[in-house]
Amino acid sequence: MKKEELIRLVDEIANLNHIDIKDIPDINLYMDQVLTFIEENLSEYKREEKQKIITKSMINNYTKHKMIASPIKKKYNKNHILSLILIYHLKSILSINDITLLLNDKTDNIESIYKEFLENRNNTELSDEISKMLDKNYELDETKLFSLILELIEQANQRKLLVEKIIDIYFKN
Repeated sequence: MKKEELIRLVDEIANLNHIDIKDIPDINLYMDQVLTFIEENLSEYKREEKQKIITKSMINNYTKHKMIASPIKKKYNKNHILSLILIYHLKSILSINDITLLLNDKTDNIESIYKEFLENRNNTELSDEISKMLDKNYELDETKLFSLILELIEQANQRKLLVEKIIDIYFKN
C-alpha cells in the first residue's frame, strides 16, 4: 500500500456524512420510520452491507436502560433521534452503563450537545495525524501497516481510557 492510498482512505473516513440537525424531521416518527431514517443516513458507517446500524431491539433496550426517553404515543421526536445517533457513535467505544451516565437527563439540551459533537467532529484532522506518522517516500508493507495499526490502536486505547476516567470523575454520583 502506498502512502497516497492510505491518505485517501483516511480522507474518506474523515469525510463520512453526518446527519445535520436541519435534516432531522421536525415531525414525530414511528419506530419503523426512525429505523429507516437512521439506516439511510448512517449507511456509510457500515463495514459490511448486511450490518444493521440500529434495530427495534436496540431502541427498546436503550429506552429500557433510560438512555433515551420513552416514545410519546409510540412516536419518536427529534431529541430521540439525536440521542440515537449519539448512542450509535458512542457504543463502539463505551459500555451501556457509561452511555447511560452520559445521556441520563440530557434530553433538554441534547440538541446543543449534538451541535458540539458535529463541531468537534469537523475539527478532527486525522489525515494530518497519519501524514505525520509516515515518511513521505516509502511503500507501506505488511509490517509497516501492522505497526501503524498498533500505533492507532494505542492512541484509541489511551483516548478511551481518558474518556472512562472523565466519566468516572464527572458523571458518576
